[in-house]
Amino acid sequence: MSELINNRQERIEVMKNLIRQLHEGRDEEKVRRQLESVLQEADYSDVFLMEIQLMEEGISRESITKLCDVHTKVLKKHLDLTETPDAVPGHPLHTFLQENQALLQRTAHIRKKIAELEKVSEEESADVLMKIRFLLNELMDVDKHYRRKENLLFPFFEKNNLHGPSTVMWTKHDETRSYLKSVIQALNEAENISQKEMIAFARLAIEPAIESVEEMIYKEEKILFPTAMDLLTEQDWYDIYLQSPEIGFCLYYPEFEWVPEGGLVENVEKIKASDDKIHLPTGSFTLEQLINIFKTLPVDLTFVDAEDTVRYFSPGKDRIFDRSRTILGRKVQYCHPPKSVNIVNQIIKDFKEGKQDVARFWINFGGRFIYISYYAIRNDQGTYLGTLEVTQDLTDLRALEGERRLLQYDEE
Repeated sequence: MSELINNRQERIEVMKNLIRQLHEGRDEEKVRRQLESVLQEADYSDVFLMEIQLMEEGISRESITKLCDVHTKVLKKHLDLTETPDAVPGHPLHTFLQENQALLQRTAHIRKKIAELEKVSEEESADVLMKIRFLLNELMDVDKHYRRKENLLFPFFEKNNLHGPSTVMWTKHDETRSYLKSVIQALNEAENISQKEMIAFARLAIEPAIESVEEMIYKEEKILFPTAMDLLTEQDWYDIYLQSPEIGFCLYYPEFEWVPEGGLVENVEKIKASDDKIHLPTGSFTLEQLINIFKTLPVDLTFVDAEDTVRYFSPGKDRIFDRSRTILGRKVQYCHPPKSVNIVNQIIKDFKEGKQDVARFWINFGGRFIYISYYAIRNDQGTYLGTLEVTQDLTDLRALEGERRLLQYDEE
């Protein structure tokens, strides 16, 4: 066993020396060839240990972060052989992987739309750009994917003294989020942009942003997740599973309940039992009653908390505007078309500053008269807690005349 450990450390020492050469600006192709020969006996966990030791030996986190893409590129031929771990539906890893697939579908669609920009007419290019904006807004959902890694997965690495790689990866998360936010903001502020300018912006700004998302997915599936499956216990994954809904999910919502092997079914049942009664100042409900009350209300509700994050929507079967559970945990600004984001921001700003308590709109939608109200939610001390959106179809109510005083059931 000691011989194996020594051989592994010798391998890592050679890798560290080669990475230092990259850091010093040595020829990347020459270093790549040397690394490939070393990696015949290496595995994904060696990359983690190498980064940790380099940071312990004085190479700064910033420098490791800058080198991260370079040495991943150099190691790619070997990492390609690493199989992405598998997990049963409902397992947190399975959810991460499904989210990655959804993200890759969006990045592929964006690339397709960028290619279309060079083929369509000047008039048609504006419509293509609008679709790109919509897809980029969806891509911002990656923030929830990253936050679950940062707040739920990385702590288990740190408990095992693997601080370095998670710190480096967190920095890369921030870079990706910054890329996407900057691109979206620039597109929202752009006016009268020509087709030629659209194409240039897409190549210089949009493509690097989506490449950042794709590269992180590669690092997750070839390095992070295989290491996590070796490192975490079933109980660790169960802790992540229980806490994940609070942060939210990214473009995918797990439909399956997951209970790990080892007799933890009782824990799930206890949690359900403890939530059976919801006690309010004027009464109480069972959870089942409360869910179905909201489902039965003749209005659609959506609640956005004080941090502009969507936390709830009512699940009525005849909703006016579609909602999916992937919006939970998402910033409300990314749930609206770019042209209306300024109105959303103004409403929330006025609510937070106490200038207004309600904003009302009415529109014709699909031949129906739709009434939309936004209400500032405050506690007894006046502290802003969030915004409640209430949407109602008033078409039939506006047509009422006279009176009805006798019992008469409406036909469905």
